[in-house]
Amino acid sequence: METGRHRKAMVDHQRSGAAEMWGKFMALGGPRHLLDGAAPAIGFLIGYATDTAETGVLIALTVAVMLGLYRVVKGDTVKTVAISVAAVAVFSLFVGITGEGRGFYLPDILICVIGAVAFGVPLVTGRSLSHWICRKVGLEPADHADPQERIRLHRKVSLAWFAFWTVHLVIMVPLYLANKVVILGTVALILGKPLLVVAIAATFLWVRRSLKTSSAQ
Repeated sequence: METGRHRKAMVDHQRSGAAEMWGKFMALGGPRHLLDGAAPAIGFLIGYATDTAETGVLIALTVAVMLGLYRVVKGDTVKTVAISVAAVAVFSLFVGITGEGRGFYLPDILICVIGAVAFGVPLVTGRSLSHWICRKVGLEPADHADPQERIRLHRKVSLAWFAFWTVHLVIMVPLYLANKVVILGTVALILGKPLLVVAIAATFLWVRRSLKTSSAQ
C-alpha cells in the first residue's frame, strides 16, 4: 500500500515537473523561437539542396526579413527584430567567407566552442558560470544559509551546460568536416535555438526547486 502511494507521488511529481517545464517553455517564447530560428535555416537548406549555397543564403535572408517585418507589425521592437535578422546575416556571411555551404553552420560550431569553454574552464578552478549568471538575473539569492550547498549545486548545473555544448560539438564537428551540409543543417535545427530554450527552462526549474527544497529543510 505504501509502495503504491510512493509510486503515485513520484508520477504526480514527474507530471508536475513536465507541466511546469512546458509552462516555462511557453513563457520563454518557445514556439516563436522554434519558428524564428528554424524558418531561415530551412530556407537555406532548401536553396542549397535544390540549387547553390548562394541561393540558400538569399532565401534565408528573405525569410528572416519577412519574419522580421511580421514581428514589427505584431508589436516587437525594431531593435529586437534587427538583432534576429543580423544573426541570419552573420551566418550567411560565413558562406561568403568560406566559399562553402557548410560555412553557414560555422557560427553554430563557434558558439558551441565558446559555450563549452565558458562553462568548463571555471569548473577547473572550483567556480561555476551558472552561479554567477543566476545571481545576475536574480534567480540565485546573494545570501544563503548554506553557500557551499549552492556552489555544489551550480557546479552540477555548469557541468550539465558543459555537457550540453560538448555534445553539440561531438555531433556537429564530424559532419562539418565531412561536408555533410544537409545532415549538418538538419542536426542544427534539432539542436539549435528550440533545444536551447528548453535547456534554459530546465535550468530555471532546477535552480528554483533546489531553493525550495533547501528552504523547506
